This record gives sequence, C-alpha cells and structure tokens, in this order.
Amino acid sequence: MATAATTQLTESVEQLKETGDYALENPTVEDFIDIERRLSGIESHLREMQQSMWAREVKQTIKRLDRDEPLTETDRDVIRTFLISDAEHYLAQENNYRDWLGEFRRLLDEVSRRVNTVDQFSIGELRGILKDAIRLVPDIRNYLEERRRVERFDLTQGSLDPQARETLARILREQISSPSR
Repeated sequence: MATAATTQLTESVEQLKETGDYALENPTVEDFIDIERRLSGIESHLREMQQSMWAREVKQTIKRLDRDEPLTETDRDVIRTFLISDAEHYLAQENNYRDWLGEFRRLLDEVSRRVNTVDQFSIGELRGILKDAIRLVPDIRNYLEERRRVERFDLTQGSLDPQARETLARILREQISSPSR
C-alpha cells in the first residue's frame, strides 16, 4: 500500500525524470540548477523516509547502547544503515573513479608540458586545463572520503567502548529527532 511519502517520492522522481530528459536534449544552466535542487530535495525526502522506516529499531538500539547491553544483528544493521549505508551504496554505484584518476593524470601532464611555453596566447588554454582539473578533484576527493568513512566504521565496530556507545546513541537520537516522530 502506497503511503503519502512514497507517493510524493514517486511524483518527485517522475518530475526529475521529465526535467532531466528535457535538459539532456536542450541543456541550459537553469535546467541543471533546477535538477540539482530536485536531486537534493529527493535525497532529503529519502533520508526522512529512512528515519521513519527504521524509527522503532533505532529506539531499541539506543536503549541497548545506553544500557550497555549486547547488540543484536538488527542493532548492527541499524547502526550501519544510519552511519554508512549511503557511502557503501555510493561506492558500489560509482563507476568513474578510475576514469577520473586517468583524466587527472592527463591534465597534470598537460599542465606540466605547457607551463614552460606559456605566452599571452596560450595562457587561456592553460587556465582551461586547470579549470578542468579543479572541477575533477572534488569528485576524486569525495570518493576517497566516502571510502574512508566505510573503512573507519568497519575498524571501529569490533570494539565499542562506553564512549563509542554513547556517541552512537547520540548520533542515532539526532537522526530520528525530527518533529514528526
């Protein structure tokens, strides 16, 4: 049975698809600004839906964390879901990382090759190459940050001392502290 939240999500995705299809045929800055806004809105909506879907389990996990009780497999799933599932799924979906590294290498090589021959006519070319590198680096950095998030999480899950349990409980409380709960 569709809830109001899933109906709204479906409508938002349909609007995104229509806007995206149009923008891909007739690309404008304004259309892609609108797409960015829509993507952010859908992501926020999904985060709220996730919080709602897991609210009961989160509350149980918080109780066990607060009471220093052993965590169940569901508790571990809750913690993983709220702390890193987005990063794990991003890493699984991202298929351009190696291409980004290759492109960055190419751009670095181009800058190195051209820097000693720069003149008033070629300086614009060098700036264009740098602009491409500047655009590319945040994608590479973001991928590496998300990978590090997952790695750090996996390293810490074996040993939850009282401070770590308290921190996890606080984070989970923050995740579900929306006024609608």
